[in-house]
This record gives sequence, structure tokens and C-alpha cells, in this order.
Amino acid sequence: MAHPIFRSGAEVEITSPIQRLRGTLFPGRIVAPSRRKPNAFLIEYKTLIATCDAGRPSRPHREEVSVGLLRPNPPAEMGRSFHLGDVVDAFLNGGWWEGSITKELKGSRYMVYFRCVKQQYRFDAAELRLHREWVNGNWVPPLEAEEEDGGDEEVTSTMEEKSGDVCQTAKGVFAKGALVEVRSDEDGLQGAWFAGTIINKAARKQFLIEYQTLRAEDKSSEYLREQVAASHMRPYPPETFVVDPYEREARVDALYNEGWWEGIVERALAGMRYRIYFEGTGDRMEFHHSELRPHRDWIDGKWAMPSPVS
Repeated sequence: MAHPIFRSGAEVEITSPIQRLRGTLFPGRIVAPSRRKPNAFLIEYKTLIATCDAGRPSRPHREEVSVGLLRPNPPAEMGRSFHLGDVVDAFLNGGWWEGSITKELKGSRYMVYFRCVKQQYRFDAAELRLHREWVNGNWVPPLEAEEEDGGDEEVTSTMEEKSGDVCQTAKGVFAKGALVEVRSDEDGLQGAWFAGTIINKAARKQFLIEYQTLRAEDKSSEYLREQVAASHMRPYPPETFVVDPYEREARVDALYNEGWWEGIVERALAGMRYRIYFEGTGDRMEFHHSELRPHRDWIDGKWAMPSPVS
């Protein structure tokens, strides 16, 4: 299954599934989607080494990891200072551990307390970063460039209702660097949603977007960039991993031609496959369970689940 965030070669952080390392984030990269498990990827760690036989050179550790344990690599913030009480991540033993600043020392050094082991250690500022969570395609709290008021660095979200002059704004939803979905109006692609990243604010209610899956028309290795109106954008939907089979007449999004298309489960087939009916085109196609997600609508700044087809 293709995934708009976790492309092959993408830099990521992996949450350790090992109990004694629970919560630790290790840097790595995506090697390829798993061939055996849906919603999983083969990843290669940057700081963990595989166990090798005597005489063989060491190599980075690789393993298959559920997408639920992955997140994008957070952008680096240079020159940040920290203060008493700040919740931070400290780089220790090849991974990032969550802790809190208990004392500010001279020379940009800090004491950090780790609740998981009930101990504190000393770190240089270069070994720390502000702790952030990856929530629905955005960093919480937002990056510094998103927190500033005014200037080109700030991008505010604007969702326009086509039925009138109502304009709803929610600062931070459409922030620079945020992952979004863009609705296409091109012939043959109407209604499909494509994942992209906000590069910057281009004009009033316009944003420069770099798509996560669409390539430039010259077939170069570069991903397509274009200016998009806010009314054609929405935040990237929250990740949802459905274990149970989809029921008949459930509304779903199907991953096809690098985009998500709204359809209806018409029939469940063998092997966790389904026949999906697309109302917009009248087409019927078969999809594997891993190529579907529950359909959601972005309404008044919230995600809403539609009712089953009557």
C-alpha cells in the first residue's frame, strides 16, 4: 500500500515497541512497504546496529514496523534555548527520550529528569529539543515559524463555505510545513484528494503546495508544486487503522492513482477484498482492505463520519 507520508527513503522516527524502551524515538528511514503485512514498512535504523556473525562487518538494524509506530522526522531548530520546566527530548543511547528541565546550568547546559527511570542527567543544549507530538498531520506544539505573528512565515488557515460569505479561520491548521489534502478539479480526477505539504503562503487565501505522490509533468524526480486555493484544501485526516472487515454500504475512501476517492462498499469478497462503487463516476472496482480508509468529511473545522448508505 502506498502511503503519502512514508515514501521509500523518507526520514522518520520509530517508537520502540520494546517494553523497557517504550516511548523512545529512534531515527531511521523507510526502506520499502512491507510485502507481508498491511500498514507496515521495512525500516532501517540510523543508530541501532544489527547483530552480525564474527568477522562480518556491522550494518544498520532493519525490521518491519507498523505504521502506527512511525512519524515524520521533525524539522531541526537551531539555536533554541530552554527554561526550567520545559518538556524536552534528550538524545541518549541512540534515541530521543522525553524528560523535563529541572535546572539551568552555565554554558548552555541543563539537568533533565526522566520520569521513566526516576533519574536526572546533564545535557548540552545541542542534545536537546522541545518535545512535540505528531497529531493529525501537524506538530503540537507548532514549530517556531508557525508561532510567530505576522510576516511571510505565518500561514493562517481559511476554509470558505461556497454557499455564502462565511469565512472560518483556525490559525495553525494550514501552517507552513503542515500535511494537507488537496481536492482535484482536473478532468478525470474530480473529487479525488491528494496529499501535499504546505511550502508557504502564496497569496491571499492561496498556498504553494508540494504533493507527496504526484510528479512534475516533465517526469523528473521532483514532486509537483502548484498554487492552491484554501477552499480546495483540508487538513490531512487522522490516521485510522481498521482491523475488522468493512460492512456492506459503508462509506470509504479508496487509494487509486495516488489519490483517495470516495466510494461505497458494495460487496465483501474473499481475501479481505471488496467491490467498491463510486457514485461520482458509476464505476465499480475491487480493492484490498489495506487500500481503504473510513470516509470522513471536514465540516466547520471538525472531522465528521457520514452515516451509512440508506
